[in-house]
Amino acid sequence: MGSPISVTITVNPSPAAIATPPTQTICSGDSTSIALTGNVAGTTFTWTVAQSGASGASAGNGTLIKQILTATFGTTPGTVTYTITPTANGCSGASTLVTITINPNPIVTIAPAAQTICSGSATSLALTSNIPGTTYTWTVVQTGVSGATAGSGSNIVQTLSATGSIPGTAVYKVIPTAGGCPGIPQNVTITVNPTPIAIATPSSQTICSGSATSIALTSIVAGTTFAWTVSQNNVTGATAGSGVTISQTLTAATAGTALYIVTPTSGGCPGSPISITITVKPTLIATALPSTQTICSGNSVSIALSSNIAGTTFAWTVNQTGGASGASAGSGSTITQTLSATGPSAGSVIYSITPAAGSCTGAP
Repeated sequence: MGSPISVTITVNPSPAAIATPPTQTICSGDSTSIALTGNVAGTTFTWTVAQSGASGASAGNGTLIKQILTATFGTTPGTVTYTITPTANGCSGASTLVTITINPNPIVTIAPAAQTICSGSATSLALTSNIPGTTYTWTVVQTGVSGATAGSGSNIVQTLSATGSIPGTAVYKVIPTAGGCPGIPQNVTITVNPTPIAIATPSSQTICSGSATSIALTSIVAGTTFAWTVSQNNVTGATAGSGVTISQTLTAATAGTALYIVTPTSGGCPGSPISITITVKPTLIATALPSTQTICSGNSVSIALSSNIAGTTFAWTVNQTGGASGASAGSGSTITQTLSATGPSAGSVIYSITPAAGSCTGAP
């Protein structure tokens, strides 16, 4: 019988892979971060990949799986499954699976994509997304505008006012979020047109019958247009219209008024109407009694002057022909002058009498 021999068998432990974290959910375009450790010192790791609705994953080796993954379906999450195999001392251990869920990034749609409103009006922006359940937040920068605030929701409804005489803007920056993943922010600009204020110069006017109004219309808002309606009392000639000047010839038999209501408009935005009252003094009519007269040379005329308007004054000029003398221009309510014929035939004197009341004069 020979001498016994000894045989030593070294049994290496089977390595196991430990993935931290064992699963992960990320947003499309983000990176995984899976740390790999083993129960046996010196363990190495390799992995293979299976991806569904995702891209960016690749087989590899190392102690950290760090790869940028993208959801490719756009509206539903994708998945990547890493099959990790540990190896130590020439021995392979059981594979470990790590599943990565990749949530897609939402895309916000803003309707309308831009908006122009009048000062004091409300925005009306609807926010939708390609991913159901998306939520929205927004920030805002306003220039020449007040009333815009940051907020959240699926509609932006805010009353905005222009703070100056030129259009202002509110720029909303909308951020969609779905499954904890933010989408690309989208901007929407709201233009706020100021409310025009009509200025009438003068703000009221008194004219004589047969004269024209002269009202200049302006506003602090450039490009403002004006339109007016009118109601008249004992006046004719006033009509509705538009423009930057109200110039209309008005007539009144007795004292009357024309009331113009002027509405300014700028950028499609109407301002508050203003009223302009035109007072029209009536037409002055001079009456002479008698209207003709025949006298003997050396006698005096006696013509009484009156008018349809109390307080009227009268002035006259004279044209004497055919050898008449003694007539002279003058003023008053009675013409009393001694006239003479200077020749063998009758002469004549024509008095041209003009009535006046205030700043108005009547026809001679």
